[in-house]
Amino acid sequence: MWRGAIVVLMVAWACAWPGAAAAEPVSFAHGTIEHRYTTAQPNAPTGFSFSGTYHAANDPSADPPYMRKMTFYSPAGLRYDTSVPDRCTATDVQLQVQGPAACPEGSRLGGGTARGKFMGSESKLDVDVFNNAGEQVMLIHSPLIATVSRGRIADDGSIEYASPTCYPALVTCPTDTALQLGSDIVTQPYTRDGRSYTTTPPRCPKSGYWESPVRFWWADGSDETVVTKQPCTRPAAKAKSKRRSRSRAR
Repeated sequence: MWRGAIVVLMVAWACAWPGAAAAEPVSFAHGTIEHRYTTAQPNAPTGFSFSGTYHAANDPSADPPYMRKMTFYSPAGLRYDTSVPDRCTATDVQLQVQGPAACPEGSRLGGGTARGKFMGSESKLDVDVFNNAGEQVMLIHSPLIATVSRGRIADDGSIEYASPTCYPALVTCPTDTALQLGSDIVTQPYTRDGRSYTTTPPRCPKSGYWESPVRFWWADGSDETVVTKQPCTRPAAKAKSKRRSRSRAR
């Protein structure tokens, strides 16, 4: 059984969940990803989903290179407030040994699965996503020891994950043995005391969607930026036009 680590962030879902804003999958040389928010309303609490499938460049039947890093870029105005949920302050060692039990229940943001190969053998692993100050903590469950990946939240709202490519990934990976093939992650809106962990941008652009690029760095030396689009709701133009007409008539 594959017991390696896979980085996922925050990713077409097996089932759409009610109220989720529609989004289209985006294909690129090394795979296909889909990124959704749970609402199309501006300035509103939101969760997200991310689904990714990876393969060799322009060859869906072959394995992808090892993923070195991935960065999620938020649309302008999207906000994270890591003071809203409880925080998982456990060390990497505590997380690796204790698993999800090392984190407060109120710090869990969501989870899903990750698919990959370890020493040529394919398997699917469970993933949990936890909140901590200024970061998201992903815990990938392996049979003997869990693997931790921390996504740092930058001032511009981008989140960067370095991809562990070996098992166990205690410090660094001297040899690549854990290959990422895909992932599926879901988080629900998290609110407390009138505040939200994730809040959509205050306005919807004229295009009618927000853009959330995702950049991948691969072991073959290539890197790719894929732009995902999340539909958003704009004020009804007809209603505005009617109000103007009534004003002129007076």
